[in-house]
Amino acid sequence: MAIKPNGKSPVTSDHDEKIMLFRDVTPGPHETQLRFRLIHFWEAWNPLKKTLIGLEMLLIDEQGSVIQGFIPPSRIERHLPKMKPGSLYKLNNFYGSSNKTVYRVSDHAVTVSFSWNSELSILEDSPTPFDEDRFRFHSFEDFQASCDRKGDLYGNLCYHTHHL
Repeated sequence: MAIKPNGKSPVTSDHDEKIMLFRDVTPGPHETQLRFRLIHFWEAWNPLKKTLIGLEMLLIDEQGSVIQGFIPPSRIERHLPKMKPGSLYKLNNFYGSSNKTVYRVSDHAVTVSFSWNSELSILEDSPTPFDEDRFRFHSFEDFQASCDRKGDLYGNLCYHTHHL
């Protein structure tokens, strides 16, 4: 896989597909491919209205960069049957949305949002190794001890990136 002269993705693979790395994801629509390992996913609910906001995800690319992913409620049924934590995927077409300053789960400023034309498929026989994970779940006690602080809990929980 060759990097373009300016050092930016998307790059062209052996199969002539445009592949973007997480470090190059910016706000706006993208008609390119992401390749990643699905670390974890969970439902996000509005506790006041008792409505499903969507499916939140943690994704890691071949360079070990972690980014947050999001599937809106109307698209969950289409993609959820294929999703299994730890598996490798390719996602064609997505929308980069600016990350919220609160409730974020990664350092990246952008969230990968599945759009109307997103196509998720299993990445088979990847020649590139993907890290297993780069995150830590905090205990409820950690969370409870930090929840009286103002602002984002992300940095307040002594977050350390490491392999489990």
